[in-house]
Amino acid sequence: MKPLRLALLLAVAVTAGCAHPMIIKPEMEGLAAAPNADRIQKNVGLYISAPDREKEVTTPGGSGDKVTYRPYADLEAGLYKVLSDVFKDVAILQAPNAESVAKHSLAYIIEPEVSTRSSSSGVLTWMATDFTVLLKCKVTDAGGQTVSTVSSVGSGHADFSELTSNFSLAGQRASQDALLKLRASLLQSPELRK
Repeated sequence: MKPLRLALLLAVAVTAGCAHPMIIKPEMEGLAAAPNADRIQKNVGLYISAPDREKEVTTPGGSGDKVTYRPYADLEAGLYKVLSDVFKDVAILQAPNAESVAKHSLAYIIEPEVSTRSSSSGVLTWMATDFTVLLKCKVTDAGGQTVSTVSSVGSGHADFSELTSNFSLAGQRASQDALLKLRASLLQSPELRK
């Protein structure tokens, strides 16, 4: 076997299975407010638990490698922006308790659940070319009763030529897509306007 080919095969074998860090936080400019949105005139609290905020997820990338990221931390600012576009006021909560409800005059507490999937059509690169973000938000009232569950699914694709300048682009596009769809679903929810 030629030395160059052997070196290439060894390099691929050594790096195969590695988890490469990425950030799936969307560009905030892409979450511009919907024109003439009829806001829901209620105050809400966004609650993400400390373990969820620190949670690291690993999903498939290309060439047998994996990508790793923190979905809740990456999406928190986008979730806050979307909720601010939908509701009168939004508070970030450390705990979803009666004290927080009273302090911020909350009508609802919104707790997101984030799931992700990734894959790649690339054979020789680790970056994920396709990404899916599933958002499921449980909405509870001041007494802790579930009022609604609002979900959205976002998908993002990036070609290899785009990924060379931004390794995270497919994930960022999927996050933006999921958040924009979530905003539309929240605005259209009759349960939240009661």
